[in-house]
Amino acid sequence: MVRFVPFRGSYIKPDFVRRVPAPAFDSMSGAERAEYLRTHPESYTLVTRSPGDGGIEDTASPQRLIELGAEALQRITDADAFIDHDREAFFLYRLTRGDHSQLGVVGLVATADYLAGRVKRHEQVSASRAQHLSNHFEQLGVHSSPIALGYRREPAMRDRLDGILAAAEPVLSFTSGDGLEQAVWIVDDEHDCAAISAAIANHDLYIMDGHHRAAAAGALAERLDGPRSEFMLGVLFADDRVNIEPFHRRVRLADDADVAEVHDELKALLGLEPDPRLATELPEEPGQLGVFLDGQWWLGVMPAPESDSALDLIDPVRLQAQVIGPVLGIDPERGAGSIGYFLENTDRNELSRSVDDQEVLFVLRAVSPTEVFAVADDGLNMPPKSTYVTPKPRSGVFLRRF
Repeated sequence: MVRFVPFRGSYIKPDFVRRVPAPAFDSMSGAERAEYLRTHPESYTLVTRSPGDGGIEDTASPQRLIELGAEALQRITDADAFIDHDREAFFLYRLTRGDHSQLGVVGLVATADYLAGRVKRHEQVSASRAQHLSNHFEQLGVHSSPIALGYRREPAMRDRLDGILAAAEPVLSFTSGDGLEQAVWIVDDEHDCAAISAAIANHDLYIMDGHHRAAAAGALAERLDGPRSEFMLGVLFADDRVNIEPFHRRVRLADDADVAEVHDELKALLGLEPDPRLATELPEEPGQLGVFLDGQWWLGVMPAPESDSALDLIDPVRLQAQVIGPVLGIDPERGAGSIGYFLENTDRNELSRSVDDQEVLFVLRAVSPTEVFAVADDGLNMPPKSTYVTPKPRSGVFLRRF
């Protein structure tokens, strides 16, 4: 049983939707982050800063960043940027970009369920970063960055949510500066709230984005007893409404690598066939790769998985274990050469024009929610940069004080 409950929270006022809600910060370069922070003094990003995020006092101690976050929160509070809802409620939160739309339910997830493994993870976390966030939660006493959680869809839940949407208008609807359309509905009818809680109680939940926030909430619960640490803010998406995009690889060979020999090995191992569609499209089948080398795009197929482990079936894991490691001789954690990453919104034609003979591009299909769930169910962890959930729930749309 997982506890998912409504809460007495707040949501951003329409006049502040361009000033407070944060962008997808992890998709911005360091220079873009610094400029954004400089030009948006009321952005919620200033509340949640971690070391290395950029902006003024970026080299400050973690404690100083928390103090700066408290000052930023006070500026937002003084500006009266949020509407307080007067009773416990769930919030429906719809994110739309282009032809993709995903509807989530914002509420509180019991931290005890995370600690007990009923809220499952699939990534390792940095202990220092989780500790920083835990200290942030303890000292500021607010949540505004909902952890994105997936669950296996069921008709009863879908029908309930669709019925609520059909009967009410959103209390908030806006488009952020990066083109993301966001809409919010309030669900405070006791019967609807009880039905949502009961439906989710039968599901395991899976962290899709926000592993460090969940770990921070767990650390706080282990340190403090009582209502301040009992819950974490989450937004729940059915598995068919979560959009996952791949992280692609840009690999630079070691300076002393025999480039011609490496290219020949890749062609033999992957059975590369020219395929110009990979300049704009993704591979369609598990194990397929798009590869750019010798000035053109190729379609390849990786060898069979090394085991039937859910982790070894994941394409980013297979790529490292079967290709980048043994053929290119590169370990992402250490060793010669280097691995860079780029997202699906990158112009691959433009990128390929910047690639020299020492570099190879690998394009992967997206890992599915089903694959993520299977890895988490087995208690395994994907390597970094395996999945990119987008659009991301944004900080500064909701506020929960505790």
